Amino acid sequence: MYVNLFTGVLVSVVTVTLSIIGLLIVRKISTHSNFQEHHDVTDPMLSVVGTLFAILLGFMVANSMQRFEEARLNVQEEANAVMDLYRLAEGLPKADEDNLRDHLVKYNESVVADEWVEMRDKKISMDAYKYYDLVWTDCATFKPKEDAHNNLQQKILDCVTTLSDCRRMRLYSMHNGLPRPLWGALAAGGLATIVFTYFFRITNIKLQCLMTGLVTLAICLNLFLLASFDDPFSGDVAVSSIPFEINLQAFRLAKTVNKNPVPTAK
Repeated sequence: MYVNLFTGVLVSVVTVTLSIIGLLIVRKISTHSNFQEHHDVTDPMLSVVGTLFAILLGFMVANSMQRFEEARLNVQEEANAVMDLYRLAEGLPKADEDNLRDHLVKYNESVVADEWVEMRDKKISMDAYKYYDLVWTDCATFKPKEDAHNNLQQKILDCVTTLSDCRRMRLYSMHNGLPRPLWGALAAGGLATIVFTYFFRITNIKLQCLMTGLVTLAICLNLFLLASFDDPFSGDVAVSSIPFEINLQAFRLAKTVNKNPVPTAK
């Protein structure tokens, strides 16, 4: 679900406005005595409904924030695996080193420039997948020619396995959002809580409108938080591609250093 700040503010303003209009309509078509005699029953029922909804919504928001943080850490681990492979490639024969590093750089570039945009629509980049597959082939088919390459091969296989696992987890996390029936249940719970505030009637109508508006606003803000963290790769609150962008900077620096080696002291 793509959620940005403008949409959240707009939906909140409209919802608060509608809740106040609903309150004014209810007050207009009913009398004060009709509500006054039911206050003793309405008060505990509102407490039960409000508390249950607050607990449910709180747990869901906390769970979505946890999944968002896990997705962020997973992206960092994937980017770290790419960088580790790039560094480990230095111990390979020159042809194998150049081949693996070239595929790693192109994979990293495809993830930043293409796949991060595609993930907003829950899609993957075919270019990124192509270079990811080539990286796997480079690592899995490498045959050690010296004893020193044996340990290096094991390290490389561990890194490419980590890269693969993290990539799959990143793609899985695009589809871990709340199902629509649960969103419907949350909407119904929020509506029930707002409607229950109509069953109270105080003399100062402006004060009651303010209280109803604040209750509605609190519900809207929590639902906005839930929607924002529910999809970690879209909206204004999204996992950043900065770890991969830092890799690209490191790749450019490594090429610069290789072209301009530090002179040795005489």
